[in-house]
Amino acid sequence: MNKILAFLLIFILSISCTQNIEKKKILFITTNVDKMKNEPNGTYLIELAIPFNKFSEKNIEIDIVSPKGGKIPIYHNGDTTDLVKKIIKSELFKNKTENSLKPSEVNSEEYLAVIIPGGYGQFWDTHKNTDVLHTISEIYDSGGIIGTIGHGTATLIDVKLKSGQYLVKDKTMTSFPTWNEKNIMKQSDFGKLLPYDMEIELKKRGANLKIYNHEKKINYEIVDSQNRLITASFANSGKFVADEVLKFINPVE
Repeated sequence: MNKILAFLLIFILSISCTQNIEKKKILFITTNVDKMKNEPNGTYLIELAIPFNKFSEKNIEIDIVSPKGGKIPIYHNGDTTDLVKKIIKSELFKNKTENSLKPSEVNSEEYLAVIIPGGYGQFWDTHKNTDVLHTISEIYDSGGIIGTIGHGTATLIDVKLKSGQYLVKDKTMTSFPTWNEKNIMKQSDFGKLLPYDMEIELKKRGANLKIYNHEKKINYEIVDSQNRLITASFANSGKFVADEVLKFINPVE
């Protein structure tokens, strides 16, 4: 009888410890796809480096996950400012980007928020990787915050919550504008190389989509506070997204 009681006590304590894991990390979702039409691709450097730096400055632990794990491809278009050059030389950044986790190595209960930087790679892997999508769903369903930058929003298209509802349904948000894709994005052959149009797919899933107006310069950074969702249209909004996530985490600051 004593052995049975001891076993039950250990079992109860183990459940209690599991349920009380402290949420203290930020999870970045990245791609393993390194080319698009023979041109370098992957995760866009400033969309990863700037928010990464903001969180590391606050001593918040960071993990990076990709569908296959390991070293992630990163590309840029010459936008390596002195700050970005400093970030990519740091041991923490090099270690995390060279050793991304596989989805099976991620414990969703540890994370305060998910950050999804842009880049075109995810149009072919993260947005349809069921393990990645499930990880995002679990973190959000447990009260986590979601932040996306530029094309990063594409990964949210097929994320479903425990309720069976698409995560983006009835959320006020933005994404990289189709107008810009078709007019200025030579790398994607002005959108022709992409497997889908982000705007169309988000609207299909019920998103309340606010698209950047190139004439009025509005609606390109959106915080849906009620739904813990921060979205930004362009690559230079990494700091904005990180700052808004930090406001959720530390509302007094």
